[in-house]
Amino acid sequence: MVNVLIQKYLPFVNFLIASVALGFQVTVLYPWHYELQHEFNELQKQQDAKLRQYHELKMQTIKNIEDNLTKLNRERKNDNTKKE
Repeated sequence: MVNVLIQKYLPFVNFLIASVALGFQVTVLYPWHYELQHEFNELQKQQDAKLRQYHELKMQTIKNIEDNLTKLNRERKNDNTKKE
């Protein structure tokens, strides 16, 4: 008797569970996907800005090192010419 009831109502229960799951996906998860995509794009823009800032700082540091090396080379040449 119980076996017959399970065979009779199991497809309906399965359909009900699948319908509720689909409704949840359509009403909750699908709109949430757009929100996550928007937040991801904002995060990517922030990351790009930080990378650009880091690159500019790195280039400025390299330029300062080059300027200091040039200055030291000039001072060294001047010292060598004075000794001669």
